Amino acid sequence: MKKVNPHFKEGQEFIQVSRLPFNQAKDIRNSFLSSSITGVETPVGFVPDAIEYSQYEYWFDFEYKSTDYRYDF
Repeated sequence: MKKVNPHFKEGQEFIQVSRLPFNQAKDIRNSFLSSSITGVETPVGFVPDAIEYSQYEYWFDFEYKSTDYRYDF
């Protein structure tokens, strides 16, 4: 289980939920309100499932990582 690196757009950091390891993507979708997942327009196209990196970091450090039985493949 490891934390992913953020993507950058105009000084903002975000992650794309669908590009997370399977278990993280599944669990983060269950943990976040759908209003927290938003779209971001990037130079290479639209990312429909973005979350601010600071939200992801907090979730990873205090909710996901604290559970010992998690394994990402």
